[in-house]
Amino acid sequence: MKYLSKENIVTINQFTINKHGGNFNPPSNYLHEENLDYLIEIVSSEMFGQQTYPTLASKAGLYMYNIIANHVFSDGNKRTGLEAGIAFLRINGKNISQKLTIDDIFNFTIKVASGNSSLEGTQK
Repeated sequence: MKYLSKENIVTINQFTINKHGGNFNPPSNYLHEENLDYLIEIVSSEMFGQQTYPTLASKAGLYMYNIIANHVFSDGNKRTGLEAGIAFLRINGKNISQKLTIDDIFNFTIKVASGNSSLEGTQK
């Protein structure tokens, strides 16, 4: 299984801000860098020999939820969380369902950001 690095996620943040607007504060745009460090550690963690987040969906959800809910960056957290989840799936040979519309994806991302979806809700 392939994982996103800290640098990959910063690059995603910078890309989304460059593409869609917002503020990027060089060099990394961090608001809470420690939350990103925690995410990088926990996404591949094991407990008692078992993966804490065993499926691709649970790991993609973890990337999305933690970046959005924990405000890793000073701007662009929703876009970065969504793109990080999608990028993680893609580097592991998967894509999000073609049945999802842009509105579905937008509304779900807003639901996560507003606190109306738990981590478990991002893993389906």
